[in-house]
Amino acid sequence: MFVVVRRPAMKLAIWVALAHSSVWAISSDLPVMHRLEIRGNTVFSEAQIKKWFGVQEGEPVSLQNMRPQLLNLLTELNKQGFIFASIDSVTFAYSPDSSQVELSIKVEEGDRAKFASLRVTDSAPEAGEIANDFRSQAGKRFRSGILEDDIELIIQRHEQNGYPFCRVTVAAFDLEPLQNGETGLAVGLRVEPGPQVRIDEISVRGSDQTREFVILRELPLRLGDIYDQREIDRIQSKLMRLGFFKWVNPPVLVQLDDGRYRLLIELAEGNHNQFDGVLGYNPASANQGSFITGLLDVRFGNLFGTARQIDAHWERRTQETQDLSLKYTEPWLAGRPVNLGLGFEQLIQDTSYVNRRLAVDLTFLFNDNLSFASRFSRSDVSPDSLGALRLGIPPSRSLTFGLGVAFNTTDDILNPQHGVKYETAVEWTKKTLEGEGSSATATPADQSFNQRRLTIDFENYFRLFRWQVLALALHGRETRSAEEVVQITEQYRLGGTRTLRGYREEQFRGSRIAWANFEYRYLLGPRSRMFLFTDLGYFFREEQQVGGGLRRIDGLRVGYGFGLRFDTRLGFFGIDYGLGENDGFSEGKIHIRLINEF
Repeated sequence: MFVVVRRPAMKLAIWVALAHSSVWAISSDLPVMHRLEIRGNTVFSEAQIKKWFGVQEGEPVSLQNMRPQLLNLLTELNKQGFIFASIDSVTFAYSPDSSQVELSIKVEEGDRAKFASLRVTDSAPEAGEIANDFRSQAGKRFRSGILEDDIELIIQRHEQNGYPFCRVTVAAFDLEPLQNGETGLAVGLRVEPGPQVRIDEISVRGSDQTREFVILRELPLRLGDIYDQREIDRIQSKLMRLGFFKWVNPPVLVQLDDGRYRLLIELAEGNHNQFDGVLGYNPASANQGSFITGLLDVRFGNLFGTARQIDAHWERRTQETQDLSLKYTEPWLAGRPVNLGLGFEQLIQDTSYVNRRLAVDLTFLFNDNLSFASRFSRSDVSPDSLGALRLGIPPSRSLTFGLGVAFNTTDDILNPQHGVKYETAVEWTKKTLEGEGSSATATPADQSFNQRRLTIDFENYFRLFRWQVLALALHGRETRSAEEVVQITEQYRLGGTRTLRGYREEQFRGSRIAWANFEYRYLLGPRSRMFLFTDLGYFFREEQQVGGGLRRIDGLRVGYGFGLRFDTRLGFFGIDYGLGENDGFSEGKIHIRLINEF
């Protein structure tokens, strides 16, 4: 049985005034709340008001320690536009030994307030333009969050126009009649924009190896520019994308003694070079024994602190196939955001032919996420006697021109959690088959064909929950040629570590291939994860039959498995285990990868 002690109805102000009086003390030991009842609410649910109140059943209560909770309840009601809300009464019902209490709170929500007007006093020239974007409009429901958004908008616009020290205060808060006879809130804001700032100096601290001009040319602003917070916010991520630094602090604006302003950027040098190795094990099959495949990528970045870069690639795809390439990149050609690339590639394919290519690339960096590229290349195919006789591969030379576009919003290179990465390129090729009497100049026996290649790569990352990410990747390749069939030298290879896991490296080929990779990732840390994957692959080609006519060869394959990526002292380590269709567990393909920065 509970003893009921009722207090007279009172507004919050009265309750607060009496809260510290000793008359309210019942016992030196605080009772615990046995039950909480909310009365008088019509707009908000009892559960919502209890949440705002914050005291749970079983917790000790007293008038003194309830004061912040009641104030918080009124604050939340005010935020929702009920500025006339009040606490009408608080009722206590104590147990006989005063160890428990049943609490009843009567709430008067009142009417939801509406905006009458929002007046802004501002001396900055841009003040009139901002008012057109305010969400606080006459006759609309009042919410403190909407007013806060408008204040934030004022500050943002001023920061974008050179006023980083802008301050906004609420100068007036009055009641005004609306056109329909209701009463609304008239809010007055006073804006103190402060001085308009120009960037007089830019100082970089911590760039022990990277030359300062390399950093300054990457910045989205220059000396003498008016301060713009949008451009300042881009600096940190833009410099981190260079891959040269361990960390970059947000830039700080410093006022000098002579009244000028300096932008201070603090950072720490990181490792500029990268080693990326992949080791693959292919178990024995009916046609061949087990063998090891490998891939090695070495990047020497930021040579001599100038952001120049050399990339070297070696890959053993099968027992008899090797791929070698070298590329040099000259950044910011002639002081413009254009990168020049010079490359050499050599492919030895199954002891059937050798394909060598020289290429020149130009990449225009449009902004932080978007770039455009063009390529001009020359390639020569030299078959050996086996390739010429068995596969019908003629010696040839090709001139290629290509255009491409790349878009990247991913948040991390090695372990992205959200964002999109898209690349596509189109190449036009003039291919010349060399006649028997000449290997370098055109003869009447020479033949020429036009070709076109299309490349599409798309990756998308979705953060499902705090530690879970869904990764989706779609890729496509196609070669079209005026020849009756696309030669094996222009066909693409499918299967293995970077395309269709669960199958041997380059197990399939075609003039048209596509593959999709689906991964469900559980993040173990900023650079670590474990995942399940399913890969789908498609290939298509046509071959000439001995008796004439064309034979269509195509197929759809599925691979699945699991993998792990984690950070070690040696570098970023990864292992994949994949199974193809109808594979037993012992027939799975193992792919091991190590990325080390030095």
